[in-house]
Amino acid sequence: MPTVGDAEHADSRRRVLNVLRERLRPVPLAEIAAAVDLHPNTVREHLEGLVAEGSVDTWHERSGARGRPRSLYRVTAAGALANDPGEDVSRLAGIVLEAFGQDESRARAATIAAGARWGEEFAATLAGIDAPIDRLVTALGAAGAEPSIRTQGADGLGCVHVARCPFRALAAVRPDVVCGIHAAAIERIANGPGREDVIASVRRATGREGGACMVDLERAGARAPAPASDVVTPARTRESGAGPEGPTPLPESS
Repeated sequence: MPTVGDAEHADSRRRVLNVLRERLRPVPLAEIAAAVDLHPNTVREHLEGLVAEGSVDTWHERSGARGRPRSLYRVTAAGALANDPGEDVSRLAGIVLEAFGQDESRARAATIAAGARWGEEFAATLAGIDAPIDRLVTALGAAGAEPSIRTQGADGLGCVHVARCPFRALAAVRPDVVCGIHAAAIERIANGPGREDVIASVRRATGREGGACMVDLERAGARAPAPASDVVTPARTRESGAGPEGPTPLPESS
C-alpha cells in the first residue's frame, strides 16, 4: 500500500517534470531546484529517474570555461505528453465548461486558441524530428493514442490511423470543443514551431477502419477545401474566410 512518503516523492517528481514542461528549453539543476524549492541532491535523484524512464534528456554544457561542465535537462516528447490522465481530462473539462453559455462562434474561437497553445507546447519538444507525419506519430504515441501510419509520401505527409481516443467520454459531451482542440493541436504538432505549411484534416474512423479517427496531412493549397461539415480542419476553416470561428464537430462516418 502506498505510504504518505511515497505520495510526497511522486508529487515532488511531478513538480520537477512540470518545471521542464513549462520551460521547454534546456534547464540547469540549480534553476529546477529553486523553482520547486527542493535540495539539489533531491532534484538530481528525481531527474535521474526521469531520464531513466525517457521523460527527460540530459547532457553536459560545453561552455569552454574551466571546471566541471554543468548538466542541462530538457523534457522529451514522451515527458511532455505523458501527463497524469486526470490532469489532461481536467484541462479539457475546464475548456468544455467554459464553452457552455458561449455563443457558437466564441466557443469555436476558444477551441482553436486552446488547441493551438497545446500543440505549440508539444511541438517545441520534438526538435530533431523533421517529417510532419513522424512528429505527429511520436506525439500521439506518447499520449497513448496508439497511432499507426497508413500511407506516407516522400514529403513526410500522409495518413495516420488513431486507434484510441483518451478523451472519448468528454468528446461525447462536446465534440465540437474536444475534437476541435485536438484538430488544432495536431496541426500545430505536424507543422512544428513557426511553420504553417501543413494542413491536418481529422475525421472519425469508419466501422471498417476501426479505432477512433483518421488524420490526413497535406501541404497547404494542395487541394480545394472540402465542405466544413466533412472534416475538422483548423487551417482550412481559416482559409475559407471563417476567421477565428474554428473547426466544426467531427461528423459520424458510416
